[in-house]
Amino acid sequence: MSVILSEEHDLIAALHRGTLGAPPWENFLAQLKRRTAADYANLFFQGDHDWLQSVQIPAARPGSDDINEIYQKDFGKVAALPHYAMRLNRVYSLDEFLDPDDPRQSRFKALFLRDPNVRFARIMRVAEPNGGQIWISLGRKDSNFSASDGALLGALANHLAIAAGTHSELERQRLKAGISADAIMRLNFGWFMLDGSGRIIDMSEQAEALVQEAQTLRKSPDGRLVAERADAQGVLRQFLKMRQAGESVVRTVHLSDEPWLDMLLTNPPADLPGAIQPVAIAFVHGERSSSAERSDHLANLFGLTIQEARLALHISHGVTIREAATLLGLTHETARLYSKRIYAKTGTRGQADLVRLILASIVALT
Repeated sequence: MSVILSEEHDLIAALHRGTLGAPPWENFLAQLKRRTAADYANLFFQGDHDWLQSVQIPAARPGSDDINEIYQKDFGKVAALPHYAMRLNRVYSLDEFLDPDDPRQSRFKALFLRDPNVRFARIMRVAEPNGGQIWISLGRKDSNFSASDGALLGALANHLAIAAGTHSELERQRLKAGISADAIMRLNFGWFMLDGSGRIIDMSEQAEALVQEAQTLRKSPDGRLVAERADAQGVLRQFLKMRQAGESVVRTVHLSDEPWLDMLLTNPPADLPGAIQPVAIAFVHGERSSSAERSDHLANLFGLTIQEARLALHISHGVTIREAATLLGLTHETARLYSKRIYAKTGTRGQADLVRLILASIVALT
């Protein structure tokens, strides 16, 4: 089981990093294929709107029809297709997924798995709340998958659903803001590669800018990454100690409230190029502007008062209404009244809906 957990942590990190890839999830899928010794691996994302392009990894051959158009042409109604009938988050074998004695389903197998020589497979469907779905398939030609292979795939279900939702939100955000995919990549997102003592081996341009500002993270005279908050530095120190002991771990660290900044500490891929291999990778993500600036943007976008905008911003950070009331010097009853006004003005139905709206708005890029 410890092996499964180690592999799961590595794959989770690759999966979430892959959401920002172009194309997304390509490296994650290659890593999953290696870990399960699969001859074949495929990921298919389908959004909930016509404008949200499907993603297929590996990419379809140039000039080939859209995968759903092929299925509809050959099999009729989409709802009757086997991959739509799959239960969410369940890992299927090939015999559970398709009837081997049905010639129509044999034809479907060739289309879905895209390799007629696959004899053994593990297939799973996940969905995010707004309707985006991912189908992920692993195939082998000569030997069946083990129970641990299926368990590893199943352990990724919730994270795949999160990745599907994040991809959908990024696409909505890009289209609403009228910006290019390159601009999405220029969000306040950076990475550090660290050795066992925390010295910086390499870092992205965004990460270098963070240490130059030296407000939340700095580079010590001997080259170590240092968090200014004592609690964050404690987590970083403990994480490196566990990595030096050979443990496979993932930790999240909150670096700053103003502006909001978080860090994900994770294990590096095993096949990174370079003579010096890092012991850890730190991904840093946050907001470029202050909460006051972001509150002003929210107020202007949705016709909120400044206090309502500040409350909406706290809610988007996962703070409860009661906690936000204390932070803003409001009574709980007043904060609840403001929240109802926020939902009415933004056309949202609750906290989760409001968070998605803010993530999809131009505020997320400021």
